[in-house]
Amino acid sequence: MNFTAIILAGGRSRRMGANKALMAFRGKPLIQFSIDLALQFTNRILIVSNSHELDSIGFPVIGDRFPIKAPLVGIHAGLEVSETPWNLVLTCDMPNVSKGLIELLIAGLPHADKLLVPTHDGFVEPLCGFYHRDLLQQIAANIESGRLSPLDMITDISNRVMSVGDLAGETPAYVFKNVNSTNDLV
Repeated sequence: MNFTAIILAGGRSRRMGANKALMAFRGKPLIQFSIDLALQFTNRILIVSNSHELDSIGFPVIGDRFPIKAPLVGIHAGLEVSETPWNLVLTCDMPNVSKGLIELLIAGLPHADKLLVPTHDGFVEPLCGFYHRDLLQQIAANIESGRLSPLDMITDISNRVMSVGDLAGETPAYVFKNVNSTNDLV
């Protein structure tokens, strides 16, 4: 399957005190985990960030069109530039997302409408999943109306979630753990 990986790296990094995407974790910049994962499936990678610090990372860096800091705005920016119908959205701060999870999602795409994200233990993970370019207009409308959470949009779409349990022995709590503070870098 041909798709683009959109890596969201536009967070404010308030708790980190520096650009989170470039913080060292397990010997490399945090964003490199998402890049390495994406490269196992595609060489089409877009990084969404308004920071010029990421310009030298080796992939196109896309800025947000809307002047609002929210993940949905970043997803919109990536979809707007993408040249493929399906797009894998990842964040730069979930280094434990596995190849096995992405393979599960890819296998579920034929049954998906315009979106497919994992769910576990009653939680939906909207920042690790596949978004179709056909969502651009709906995402823009949500942003313009102040509905900035991807979860708001996800509830409007059928065949949109895939339940995942332990992935190759890793619990969802581990796989979807966000690195949000310097304490999480240890």
